[in-house]
Amino acid sequence: MKKIFLIVFYLVIIIGLVSVPAFAEGDHPKGCTVMIAGKNTTVDGSVLFVKTEDDSHKEVDYLWYIPGKKYENGAVVKLRAGGTIPQVGETYAYFWDECPGTSFSNGLVNEWGVAFGSNACMSKEDPVAEAEARGDLVNGGLGFKFRMILAERAKTAREAVMIAADLLDQYGYSASGRNLNIVGPNEAWQLQMVRGKIYVARKVQDDEVAIIANTFSIREVDMSDRGNFICSPNLINYAIKRGWYDPAGGEEFDFARAYSPHKHHTNPSNTRRQWNMARLLNKNFKITRKEAEKGKMPVSVKPDHKLSLEDVFSIFRNHYEGTELDQSEDYKNSPHKTSYTICNYTAHRTTVVQQRNWFPPEIGTLIWRCLDQPCSSVFIPWYVGATIIPEAFHKAPESLYATKRDLMDFHFNVSQETWELDMESASAVFSLLGECVDADYKKVISKVQETWSNFENLEFKLQPVIEETAFKLYQEDKALTKEFLSLYSGSQALRSLEVAKKLINEIKSKLWGGRR
Repeated sequence: MKKIFLIVFYLVIIIGLVSVPAFAEGDHPKGCTVMIAGKNTTVDGSVLFVKTEDDSHKEVDYLWYIPGKKYENGAVVKLRAGGTIPQVGETYAYFWDECPGTSFSNGLVNEWGVAFGSNACMSKEDPVAEAEARGDLVNGGLGFKFRMILAERAKTAREAVMIAADLLDQYGYSASGRNLNIVGPNEAWQLQMVRGKIYVARKVQDDEVAIIANTFSIREVDMSDRGNFICSPNLINYAIKRGWYDPAGGEEFDFARAYSPHKHHTNPSNTRRQWNMARLLNKNFKITRKEAEKGKMPVSVKPDHKLSLEDVFSIFRNHYEGTELDQSEDYKNSPHKTSYTICNYTAHRTTVVQQRNWFPPEIGTLIWRCLDQPCSSVFIPWYVGATIIPEAFHKAPESLYATKRDLMDFHFNVSQETWELDMESASAVFSLLGECVDADYKKVISKVQETWSNFENLEFKLQPVIEETAFKLYQEDKALTKEFLSLYSGSQALRSLEVAKKLINEIKSKLWGGRR
């Protein structure tokens, strides 16, 4: 039984709840939302990479630390489709934010601070069998393991893109289409791939904020500008060959228009989320919602103010408040019943990767991680140098640290116990908190948000002190620095878990008098 049903069962039995708002899967399309803020757009000069994972409110999330390894000559990487590619002699360590059983809902940040996360983007390309038949997919193509391969091999975002391009040229990409965000302390890139061997990578400029939902976003492409674009050699010619772009029509090549199916590129699920981010970034954003719904959104926005962490947290907690799209009636209904929101009922994880190139990656790359819908949850800081993770944040029926199975078998052949409600699991606790809040959003959300606001404000105050101390330690003892950062991140995470449990009990008491 999936977690959502166990949560509802728990509420009915334990607190006498008569009914919990039910949201049909079909009413809430799965859709990940991404924002990448260049370093000149932020208050402190950091690069900010914000990413939601929106699959289903049934999902769980585990955070693992994967050490680097050494391999003998002849070692290979097994691909999910059955093929293999050669392994390198030594790999880098990385954090794996795992969503068990999923192919592409896995976030990674390696020891050099290079972060990876993706958006599904449908393309016009042919099915897998046809792509394989003409040689555009070799060994089944790249898929689930692709970002892991890049995390294991790249010290910088640009290096990751170059490795990716080389692998795509050899093996091709298996999914219909995808935007793979690759963000490091110095550069950020968006690699947009079409099934087979077609791709374009665009560097996010320092003075812009890139925005994307679940349709290709790169528009104009300058194939001669290798500093800002890395493309498959036949990117434009292939589109011409397929009849997706006609240079005789007098218009410049537009990647998104050429390769995106029109119905997906103009789907309100995509255009409204993009438009909402844009209008929150710049109050003078000129494209109207109606124009956005015709597929006219740009790849990026110039914000009208410098962005702070609080600003981006707020954007990703938004439900169109103050616009005609808000269907909550001043929170009389849960805002998650509003269609196509950034913060929605299927968002099971939101991360903000804060990149500061003036620190070593262990301190400068900070993953602010939020479980379940962010409006009723909290962002916890995980430093890349924090290599020890409390068990509650990867409490699985079988631990990756103890299993004798290989990683792919472990990830895809998942025990049904994974989705059972376990109040010692952070993923379950925050999902339950989200369910409780949605039971009467208007009545309880103020208390919940005030609690988490105080929690986050303390984190912001502690951050410079923690980092100053960590940097002093780093200059003397790197191992001790990692121990220090592990203790800090772990303690904040465990404290958030206790606060979440307390909030659940307070909501039970407020809404249902604590009845059992």
